[in-house]
Amino acid sequence: MARVLGLLMSGRKHGFTSGLLEAALEGAASVTGVEVETVQVNRLAIDPCHSCFSCIRRETHDCVQKDAMGADGELMGRLTQANGWIIADPVHMWGPSATCHLFIERCYPFLWSGTLSGMPFMSVSCASNQGMQRLANEIICKWAFTFGLRYVGGVPVHTTYLAAARQHVGELGRRLGEAAIEDARERRPVSDQQRFLDYLDKPWSALEPYLQNLTNGTMTYEGSLIAQGLASFGRPEARALLEEARAPFQQALEHFHAGNQTAATELLVRASALWTHATWREFLEEEVIGTRVPGAYRPIEGGQQEAPRSQS
Repeated sequence: MARVLGLLMSGRKHGFTSGLLEAALEGAASVTGVEVETVQVNRLAIDPCHSCFSCIRRETHDCVQKDAMGADGELMGRLTQANGWIIADPVHMWGPSATCHLFIERCYPFLWSGTLSGMPFMSVSCASNQGMQRLANEIICKWAFTFGLRYVGGVPVHTTYLAAARQHVGELGRRLGEAAIEDARERRPVSDQQRFLDYLDKPWSALEPYLQNLTNGTMTYEGSLIAQGLASFGRPEARALLEEARAPFQQALEHFHAGNQTAATELLVRASALWTHATWREFLEEEVIGTRVPGAYRPIEGGQQEAPRSQS
């Protein structure tokens, strides 16, 4: 039996967004062997992340807060038992709702455990008035990328075409149900490189935003954070990682400017992982976090890992 969890972010139990979630779950439930459940996340007691970093330090990589998203919380148990998620979210302020953002923020422990990697996922962003449903859909896709979710699809919906959207959402829900059946048989976590490449054709791709970030908006190596770090980082281990990141990062930029997105992405995966580990060593490991990088988080592919993979 596969479990698909419908996560309703709206405070309206019988509104436009909930109707679309119902259609998606009907599609998932039409697949033999799939059972579905709806949770109205807006009604649960969920606090913001407290930035305590306990989920990084703990071997179990779970949250110490005593609410619905804590280790023993009523929602967390459902999340970890699911074989697929459907997020149905109303567009607020031209983007995802505060409830959706809060929920994703509290999924932070999954970054360190790697539990969600490869799990099927779909979303619905429903807007009225001015809309901006496509922008909201793109942001939720970005969050799905962050956790390595298997992105089945996202549907940006304006109420102008609500009836047609219900059919589309139902079809996508069926595809999610089929993917959930596969997940129930065996979850196949994705590597960092698979994750970056899989999202190249999705509503949000990491390639250009990540390059923009690492170059501080210049899209040049000379203006990059890596170049700046080599001039300012004080810890030898951190500087060694930056030195190793220099060549693949420069090559990633060259391929990007030449229009070779796949080659640029493959090189960026290694360079960005090295950058991540370097900044961890320089700023976080001793003074803030007090531990090395968990093995499931940004492993350095094609090179030595910073720490063995967690057994949690």
